[in-house]
Amino acid sequence: MAEETRCVLRLYGAPQGRLAAAVARFAPQWRAEAQWKSRGAETLLAVHADTPTGLKKAAQSLRSSFGADVYGAGDTSLAAAAVQALEAHDRLLACGDAAAGALLEARLENLPGAEKVFDFGAVSYANPKTGPLIEKRARARLPKDCTDPLRQALARAQAARRVVGADLSAACAERESDCVLVLSCRKGCFLRTVPAGENPALWLLDIIRRTA
Repeated sequence: MAEETRCVLRLYGAPQGRLAAAVARFAPQWRAEAQWKSRGAETLLAVHADTPTGLKKAAQSLRSSFGADVYGAGDTSLAAAAVQALEAHDRLLACGDAAAGALLEARLENLPGAEKVFDFGAVSYANPKTGPLIEKRARARLPKDCTDPLRQALARAQAARRVVGADLSAACAERESDCVLVLSCRKGCFLRTVPAGENPALWLLDIIRRTA
């Protein structure tokens, strides 16, 4: 079987201005070139070289340039990459509210192995016993008159992780012009503000992948 001289790398969150500069660093002897297409924060980067060795060196150069922004190759989806990262590091993901659950469940429900690393709400926000307990513990962390959706989401994510015993827990603060994604882990919390018009599900999957 002939060795491949083409490949597609998949990136998420990579600065668009760095793509041309990264390709320009290809050594002439690799005889490699690349084209890319971006949609929102996701970029597909197609690499071609005259030889398998040139392709390998070019791909390695891009992976070195973009690090964790590269989430996969070929047909790998961001959702699949998140599941693979959770499974590889034996991490359990739960959700602190239905908003985060809705973002993740539709993307993960048909992926092999997802049920091993994500509870799909069964033992977290959708559970008739655990769900109210998460809300109770979240309220206990907040002032009685708190109406800030971000603080509420942060409290729910932290409460869910402790109640469920999960390694990671997600919540979503929906606001008028954007939403804020929250991911709680043992070392702290990660936040990402997603403007209206962007896809919060993909950003949440990317945060999970990187954190796992």
